[in-house]
Amino acid sequence: MKTLTEVVDRETIARRVAELGAQITADYATRPPILVGVLQGAFMFMADLARAIALPVEFDFMAVSSYGSATRT
Repeated sequence: MKTLTEVVDRETIARRVAELGAQITADYATRPPILVGVLQGAFMFMADLARAIALPVEFDFMAVSSYGSATRT
């Protein structure tokens, strides 16, 4: 199984995160954004994105499950 860095190199990911951060900074210049991510996979990306946004940001997380209390989807 390929890792993400084998599909998209680190420099490309970092460049895109910086572009997204700049766009969010411009779009939300008058109101601080709230970043909402789905646990647990979004945490590292959200941290990188928050550092790329030149505004104060708030974080919130959601936990979701496709199983509920069952063991099958």
